[in-house]
Amino acid sequence: MILHLRVVQGKPAGKTLVFGPGDYILGRGDECHVRFNSEWVSRQHCLLRVRDAAAILRDLGSRNGTLINGRLCQAEQTLADGDLVQVGPVTFLVVLEPGARAEGSEPNLTLHPDSTEESKPRSAAEGTATEPTMDLDRRP
Repeated sequence: MILHLRVVQGKPAGKTLVFGPGDYILGRGDECHVRFNSEWVSRQHCLLRVRDAAAILRDLGSRNGTLINGRLCQAEQTLADGDLVQVGPVTFLVVLEPGARAEGSEPNLTLHPDSTEESKPRSAAEGTATEPTMDLDRRP
C-alpha cells in the first residue's frame, strides 16, 4: 500500500507526502521522519505505520493531540481513504493506493510553500543518517 497525505489546510497547502511501507514518526524533533516547525506540534507527536494492507496512526501522548476527522485519536486507528488528519496547524487528506508497492528510488522530504510536487519521506528501516524536514510556518 502507498499512503498519500495531501496538505489541505496550513502551509504548504497542496503539497503531498508519499509513504511506502514502514514506520514514520511525525513531530518537531530532529529524530522525526516528518518534522514540523510549529510549537503546536510535540517533539514526537504521532506514529504512522504503513503496511501492505493498512495504514495506522497513533498519537504518542502529544500535548495538543492528533485529530482524525475532527475526533481525538486515543488509540491506534486505521486510516481510510478520504480521512482528514490534523497534526498541529496542518490538516492532511488521506489518499490510499491499496496493492501499490513503493518504488526503490531515494525518497526526499523537503516541503516548500510554493511546490506541489510529491515528496517521499524515508522509512526508519532505511537507516538514513540525516532525516529530511517538513518546514511549515508557525501560526500566529
